[in-house]
Amino acid sequence: MSTTSYSLPNIRRVVTGHTAEAEPTIILDESVQPKFWHPKSTNGVFDLYRTEQVPANNNEVKGEWVDSIAHSLPGPAGLSTLNGATFRVFDYAPGSSVFPHRTESLDFGIIMQGSVVLDLENGESTILKQGDVIVQRGVLHSWKNPSPTEWTRIYWVVVGAKPVEVNGQVLGEDWSRRPQ
Repeated sequence: MSTTSYSLPNIRRVVTGHTAEAEPTIILDESVQPKFWHPKSTNGVFDLYRTEQVPANNNEVKGEWVDSIAHSLPGPAGLSTLNGATFRVFDYAPGSSVFPHRTESLDFGIIMQGSVVLDLENGESTILKQGDVIVQRGVLHSWKNPSPTEWTRIYWVVVGAKPVEVNGQVLGEDWSRRPQ
């Protein structure tokens, strides 16, 4: 399957802020198109917003934010920022899967459309359907869209987290199963 068969709509992003005169304003209103991490990818990613710190800095003035955020969006190995938060959407093509991986983040997901299978390293598995939520806490996991015809869309808020430590063993990020 190629990116040309992509069938979900783009996402409208509206970002508010303040003018130099401290008046509220809309600083960005646009249709965001999906990104694809490599030419053979069928799964789209929408990077909607990212902050490098929590508490976040809401002091940017209209015009300053637009250029800075466009250049700070992460690639596949930068899904989260240690001291900040990222808001993004993943679209999973029918029958597609995402390789097993672990991130150093706390991820809050809402399944907005379709369904997805969550597989854990130990063999546990569950199906999440439209309206379900997941709190992903640094485990090695993979995703699969089980439908042969329907797309899945998941909204994510990803917050940087300390590496998981179990009985003195530190479980850091793991991208070793990522296809080349």
